[in-house]
Amino acid sequence: MTPAGASGATVFALPTAWRPAPGSDPARETAVVEHADLADGLGALAGICGTDLPTVLLAAHIKVLGMLGEADERCAEVADGAGVRHVTVVRAATWQELVLRVAKAERPVAGSADEVTYGERALFTAGAEAGGERDGSERSGSGGSVERAGSDGTGRSGSAGGAERPGSDGSVERSASGGSVGRPGSGGSVGRHGYGLRVHADERRLTLTAVLAPPYLARLASMHREVLRAMAADPDGDALAARLDPDERRAVLGDWSTGRRLDRGAGTVVERIEAQAATTPDAIAVMVAGTGTTYRELDERANRIARRLAGLGARPDALVGVCLRRTADLLPALLGVWKSGAGYLPLDPALPAERLRHMIDAAGCELVLTESAHLPALEPSARGDVVLLDRERESIEALPATPLDRTTDPRSLAYVIYTSGSTGNPKGVMVEHAGLANYLLWTAETYAARGTGGSPVFSSISFDLGMPSLFAPLLTGQPVHLLPDPLDTADLGDELAAGAPYSFIKMTPGHLDLLSYDLTPDEIHSLAGLVIAAGDAFTSELARRWLEFAGPGGTPVATEYGPTEITVGNSGETLTEPPATELIPLGAPIPNTTMYVLTDRLEPVPVGVPGEVYIGGTGVARGYLDRPGLTAERFLPDPYGAPGSCLYRTGDRARWRADGSLEFLGRVDHQVKIRGFRVELGEIQARLREHADVAEAVVIAVGPVRSRSLAAYVIPAGGTPMDATGLRDHLAAVLPAYMLPAHFVAIDQVPLTTNGKVDTRVLQGLL
Repeated sequence: MTPAGASGATVFALPTAWRPAPGSDPARETAVVEHADLADGLGALAGICGTDLPTVLLAAHIKVLGMLGEADERCAEVADGAGVRHVTVVRAATWQELVLRVAKAERPVAGSADEVTYGERALFTAGAEAGGERDGSERSGSGGSVERAGSDGTGRSGSAGGAERPGSDGSVERSASGGSVGRPGSGGSVGRHGYGLRVHADERRLTLTAVLAPPYLARLASMHREVLRAMAADPDGDALAARLDPDERRAVLGDWSTGRRLDRGAGTVVERIEAQAATTPDAIAVMVAGTGTTYRELDERANRIARRLAGLGARPDALVGVCLRRTADLLPALLGVWKSGAGYLPLDPALPAERLRHMIDAAGCELVLTESAHLPALEPSARGDVVLLDRERESIEALPATPLDRTTDPRSLAYVIYTSGSTGNPKGVMVEHAGLANYLLWTAETYAARGTGGSPVFSSISFDLGMPSLFAPLLTGQPVHLLPDPLDTADLGDELAAGAPYSFIKMTPGHLDLLSYDLTPDEIHSLAGLVIAAGDAFTSELARRWLEFAGPGGTPVATEYGPTEITVGNSGETLTEPPATELIPLGAPIPNTTMYVLTDRLEPVPVGVPGEVYIGGTGVARGYLDRPGLTAERFLPDPYGAPGSCLYRTGDRARWRADGSLEFLGRVDHQVKIRGFRVELGEIQARLREHADVAEAVVIAVGPVRSRSLAAYVIPAGGTPMDATGLRDHLAAVLPAYMLPAHFVAIDQVPLTTNGKVDTRVLQGLL
């Protein structure tokens, strides 16, 4: 059982990443934090608060502990002659307030010896149990204690035989010097040295003793020094701000988190493709079923479509729906929308009709480009004109092939793409031309430059993962290969092998896993200049397998990370070998973007400490279409950027590693990735609750990362038996296939944890 303080708070645990590797036997080390030069300021703070210097030092350590954990309530243990009590890791606005709150919590227990000399007091032993959750979530340890030291400073309690101290699990650890070392763990051995931290204080220094993974003890000492310096400088100073060593702060807010600054100019993607068409007019731009379209033909077809749309009212920041499969009309249609000045709304014909109609209505589309076969799914929601490219082919071909006179503002809409929404309806992300150009130019330089074979497109146009495959080849004079639509996943390997070698292929880790088994090593070796796995958690084991099959000089693999709200992707890197982490790190920020790990106050977290990923820079979307409240919640003013710039709060948890890589730890909310698609579980639950036979429903993700599926737990209404087939059909009418649960389980009630949250472990045990 996890130990808890009198207040019910969990005893503090050091971050998982700071702990020594399992099975290692590291030495206990000591670091010293001098503070004699701060004596006047620290003494003044103690005087203002009516307390003593040891309490000020205790408050400083409480502040450091607060920077090492996430925002749940935790406590440190404080021991004196009367026994052990708990001091909550409090947060306060100013140093005065912090010291006063700690002083109040630290008052001696009634009946204890409340008159102690400075030399009889030591500060902290904050411990953590070994191991930790595989995804990096913090596991509570039995903590440690704050001991009163003997006058010799060894950490003895002053009683006879005090060189030994019982741990919270009844064990005893003896230090090499005879002092006591708190041994953590909730009933299990963690090694002869124990884990955790003990801090002793005197008038001149703090002495930190710990068994930690290198180099975290030095980082911890720097944090103590920065906190003490700030306390001494201004009693009314900001006690909520992060206090990191200047070098570490520069790394997590600059060197590691900021992409290169590049001047991309004002040109949009469509203008750059027009320039490429003028340079290589006779080169093949698009291949469909063995038939090629040249750059000249693509550009002229797009110009004619643009004229048709402009004649119907297409204009900047208006949206034109595009409901097409991967045919020869797809790219001319998308480019034609941009050439008309409008942005496009991708409408995958494979989606349920109700979802398509909802997106058209919600986006206010006055125009839709499609074909006759898809018209029944779109009516009657098409609010304005519908251009049927098959029926109007001759009339469109009769229009002039020259471009329209237009001025495209880089801040105008390039597209709106809908993602899963927690309220039961998808939400539209507004992406601007400037962010799209910045991202696609990076992919042209990083992906398309790997060869001359272009890229295959086999993902839905409603999934922004495929954006570089659609457009990056066109920026470099290479062909886009539109694979058959629909395409059975079992046939993907054969299709790709037949068209290889490509410059690059972007896919989900699920696709990469499939190809690693479907293709021969020779086919993998020569498949492409680069394959990129994105859109879902990418395991190091999968990367290892791919690199092994590809062999020396074979197709390398890269990772890319980025939510839809920051224009497809904002970080990535090519792997030379699998990392030691379970999941591939998120990679370095692309040019003109930033990627921070912050607290909910937008303060940086120390290296190795989990926080939430926030993304800034050129790629941040305008916000959610007609959702000002949600936009204000997720798109925040950037305290580290230029005036007026925004940060997007991703909802992803991560932590910086000591080498500067960013380790992904999962979601902070209930969004999950299924087959590369981001799914809001609340949307599925909302749709289930609409069914007359459902009283309540909970949906969770189950299974390992690379084969994750959805499970729906349903409380039937009125005691009626659950009809899994009927519920699946109900969802299939309104949700895409990737959002359909693979499992339906009838339950009598929703199991809850002690804090009132859904107990997902109990639910998983029902499968």
